[in-house]
Amino acid sequence: MTDDLAYVRSHIPDYRAYGDEPARHDSDQRVRAYVGEKVSQAQTRLAGDLDENTQKALDEVLMRCMFTDQVFIRKFEHARLEAPMVAAFVRSDRRLLEHGDAFETATAQTFHEMLVELDKLFEYRRSPEPVA
Repeated sequence: MTDDLAYVRSHIPDYRAYGDEPARHDSDQRVRAYVGEKVSQAQTRLAGDLDENTQKALDEVLMRCMFTDQVFIRKFEHARLEAPMVAAFVRSDRRLLEHGDAFETATAQTFHEMLVELDKLFEYRRSPEPVA
């Protein structure tokens, strides 16, 4: 978990991981905001070049970034999480940040597939595999 945590904190210095309920909400919000900002920057850069399907996928992803995923947060909000599960969430957050950073080089041709992949990463985050 150390490498994943260091990576996430290099992007989000105040990242608190998932040790307790307030940290879970805070970490979730910060990761979503980071990713949403990267996607929004790419949207601005590619304005006018996105087709209707890509725009629809973009709107859905931006909604995920703006609002708490109730399935995700309710599932773990009050749970006692052991270190392997906290590490799994941190690793999942790292993947989201890495994918968010990849939007810096997105093109109109790659944007839709990148949004689909980002949506899958958010889905995976709901039930990650504990890290040994």
